[in-house]
Amino acid sequence: MVDEIMCLDLPVEEREQVMRDNCDQILERSYTNKFDQDAINARRAEYANVGIQVAELEKQLAEIRAEYKGKIKPLVERMSGILEEIKSGGEWVTTDVFLFKDFESGMAAIYAPDGHLLEKRPLTPGEKQPTIMSAIRNFRTGTDD
Repeated sequence: MVDEIMCLDLPVEEREQVMRDNCDQILERSYTNKFDQDAINARRAEYANVGIQVAELEKQLAEIRAEYKGKIKPLVERMSGILEEIKSGGEWVTTDVFLFKDFESGMAAIYAPDGHLLEKRPLTPGEKQPTIMSAIRNFRTGTDD
């Protein structure tokens, strides 16, 4: 009664109905439905096609990711720069500044182009020599007092 294939003499389309009509009980069960060689070859071809599609999509994804990375990188760098400016309370600039010497107090003052004092410090030995501009500023005629 236990055959490898039941109702082998019947066409495949009729086997299910004959077994349904003659069995003792109908159960629901999961199992592996074995493929024949043609089905295995078809699955292998499908697997290869799906693999090609995945490779193409991954290539497109890499291109898109590189494009967006190129767009994001300067923004992230700018954010970093802005954060540093916020932390320091201003931006780092390179521009002409103006040194004024006060020989009476022995101090030097450096001013930004907008007139704000950047630094006040003692004159260095090389700065103690008067310039024409300091001589004009400090020129006394004797009637200034």
